[in-house]
Amino acid sequence: MNLIDVLKLDFNSLEEEYRTIASVLEKLGLSDYESRALVSLIARNHGTAEEIADLARMPRTSAYKALQSLRDKEFVTSSDGRPTIFHPVSLNEVRERVLGEFEDTFDKLETIRGMLSEKGMPQLVYTISTKKSVLAKIGEMLDASTRTFIISTPAIHEVRGEHAQRFKEAVGRGVEVVIITEPMYKVPECTRLYRKRDLLATDVISDGEAAMIASPDLSLCGYSDNPFIASHLDNFMRIVIDKLDTS
Repeated sequence: MNLIDVLKLDFNSLEEEYRTIASVLEKLGLSDYESRALVSLIARNHGTAEEIADLARMPRTSAYKALQSLRDKEFVTSSDGRPTIFHPVSLNEVRERVLGEFEDTFDKLETIRGMLSEKGMPQLVYTISTKKSVLAKIGEMLDASTRTFIISTPAIHEVRGEHAQRFKEAVGRGVEVVIITEPMYKVPECTRLYRKRDLLATDVISDGEAAMIASPDLSLCGYSDNPFIASHLDNFMRIVIDKLDTS
């Protein structure tokens, strides 16, 4: 039995419903397979990877990897034993957590909204699209750093894969490299490391003079090399770091 049977929809109706849900889940950083697995698990209330694969119409191996990733992102839980049984986290809990992360991001934006225009200065904020270009800009910021480089991201595995050597070189030349990322992920060489769950956006600050806020999948970012904007985001990130230091 699959989702078509469970929801009693024809194929076209199911695909339309799924695309609507998936487009929202994508904004939370979920892949297509993760979205399918999550929707199917919620429909069942619990299930093994094999059961979810059958329901979501996806390969078993892909379903298992998607469910593991969802567990790491705290969208699902799993029980010990063989086979592993997965359960969706309470939707209210997920909603509160996600809304909290979005509120934090908009708080950051609110701190800089209109500041430059009020002072008669041009608003030097650039949009960069495609993951390749965003990753390249992160590498440029890391290379340009002479004092500090702060990055908070749920996608550290992709950043590490692209720039591991750059991180090592930055630390080697005396740059204070601070990384904030999800638990369990392997990280590149750094000066200080903090683990924080439920990160949605990627924030990068170089020397307090250049800053970036990127989408969870690194496909789009806003970048500014205006020190006035960067210093405000730098201050915000240091407040976050202070809280992590005392937690």
